[in-house]
Amino acid sequence: MRILIATASRHGSTRELGQWLGSSITKRLASSAVSATVDVRDAADVDSIAEYDAAVIGSGVYLGRWLRDARSLVAREQAELETRPVWLFSSGPIGAGLQPKTKSKWSEASWAIEHKVFGGKLDRSTLSRFERVVVRMIEAGDGDDRSRAEVDEWAGAICAALAASTPSTL
Repeated sequence: MRILIATASRHGSTRELGQWLGSSITKRLASSAVSATVDVRDAADVDSIAEYDAAVIGSGVYLGRWLRDARSLVAREQAELETRPVWLFSSGPIGAGLQPKTKSKWSEASWAIEHKVFGGKLDRSTLSRFERVVVRMIEAGDGDDRSRAEVDEWAGAICAALAASTPSTL
């Protein structure tokens, strides 16, 4: 089984979530009866998902939207995504007062098994001038609300679903 984890990340924190997820899925599947290869790649570097049996696609969220590379990957590969198990995740809000909208285009993607929202990371020193202005306007502070334990727990749920749907001959 080949599993793709593709992320779109402006400053690297969503890419890091994808790496955590890939590492956890690899470890969990190695200790199960499922033989799998997990590829963690930038969404911009994925030409096709046809060679993969399952996919996890994630993006940082800026001004309420996924990044262009993730949106483009999903739009371009829509037909393929509908034929295999797919999970989506977003990385974004920082702080208890900045909760994501309860409904989004991605949470309503009927072809996806689940859309998970993880906390984000904000380091003002990595932001562009425009991004710093936006952060100042919404009064967001630096912080890292990502949880490795939450990513690991989600990896367990993904692995359980894959193991349940995988014939023992793979």
